[in-house]
Amino acid sequence: MKISAKITGADGVRMTMKRLAQLPKRALAATAEDVEDYVESQAATHHKTGALVRSIYKRPIAGGWEVGHDLQHAPHAVFVHWGTKPHVIRPKNKKTLRWPSGGAFSFARSARHPGYKGDPWLVRAAAQAPRLFAARLTALLATEK
Repeated sequence: MKISAKITGADGVRMTMKRLAQLPKRALAATAEDVEDYVESQAATHHKTGALVRSIYKRPIAGGWEVGHDLQHAPHAVFVHWGTKPHVIRPKNKKTLRWPSGGAFSFARSARHPGYKGDPWLVRAAAQAPRLFAARLTALLATEK
């Protein structure tokens, strides 16, 4: 007795598997966009010149995406994000500090800065990223059915 079998639909299964294999990559790219938007909105609450928002970048790295601040554009991003301890401010090239005060100028040899608590929006964005990725992937899988 001879048994034979013919497999049909293998090409369709292969194409479906290829399409499904691309979903995590698409979900990851969409998640990177979401995280970048969140970081921009949070950094925008601290801007005076807009340098913090302009310094935000998103770039692909091995195994994912990186969202951060370009410190060439906004070197103060580190201090706004992580905060500072109380410290003394002294002039670099002059003998005194000078700042405007009520239409005149005030002078001092040093000033005590009370510190700044900081606002770690990148940490919050990183904590939200897995949930955002899961939601994006679920939505993409639902559209594939």
